[in-house]
Amino acid sequence: MTSQRGIGSTLVSPFRTLAVHRQALEIFVGRDLRGRYVSSALGLWWAVIQPLVLLTLYTFVFSVIMKQRLGPGQGTGEFAVYLFCGLLPWLAFADAVTRSASVIVEQTPLIKKVAFPSEILPVHLVLSAIVVEFLGLAVFLIVVALFDHRPGWSLLALPVVVAFQFLFTSGVAWLLASVAVFLRDARQVVGLALTLWMFLTPIMYRLDLVPERFRWVMSVNPMTVVIDAYRAAVLGAQLPSPAAMGMFAAVALIVFVFGHWVFSRAKPAFADML
Repeated sequence: MTSQRGIGSTLVSPFRTLAVHRQALEIFVGRDLRGRYVSSALGLWWAVIQPLVLLTLYTFVFSVIMKQRLGPGQGTGEFAVYLFCGLLPWLAFADAVTRSASVIVEQTPLIKKVAFPSEILPVHLVLSAIVVEFLGLAVFLIVVALFDHRPGWSLLALPVVVAFQFLFTSGVAWLLASVAVFLRDARQVVGLALTLWMFLTPIMYRLDLVPERFRWVMSVNPMTVVIDAYRAAVLGAQLPSPAAMGMFAAVALIVFVFGHWVFSRAKPAFADML
């Protein structure tokens, strides 16, 4: 019975942490966004301009120069849209994970304050990245709608996908934030790992182009499910695969809980290592 209570507490603990410190999370997310954009001349407009410029660039390179097509009978502009839709969740994931690898070290003065809830530091980066992603997604939806590619009712499934994306990314962020305190080369390792991970995720190519013997690599990649779900909801006018989303939901929850558990165990040693 005691063991069951311990497991239950471990499962609930990360959710309780976020609920208790939700106001602090809001403050840190707001501060992070202001730090990124408000001090610049164009402010938050940069979050709109950047995805618009990227979408224009990808359209020019892949549609005008390389003339890439998704398949027979499809226009060259379809590939740029396909690519950008996959990049949106990936860039949010990569940004949060990369920054979380150094967030504890960068916030040393806060960590040495005993009462400070350091658990929110990696998570506020995840939320900040998702906010920026949503601004990019809004620009993307407006642009594709202008080209008569209006998303349908399947777009309503996107909040569910984002919720599990948040859990998965937060779990990874907690893990990396913990490891980076003890292994200062972690940020360099993370950068290399993310580059490899990106090319092993079907962002710039269709999954059916991958040789059959290598597809298992894609099937065990959680980000493959996220990107396929985005494309299904935004471009495919269909719900994401229930089986794939069910598996991803389980993985996301496990990573979320495990990441928080590792961070909680490592947290008492942070002040001594910094």
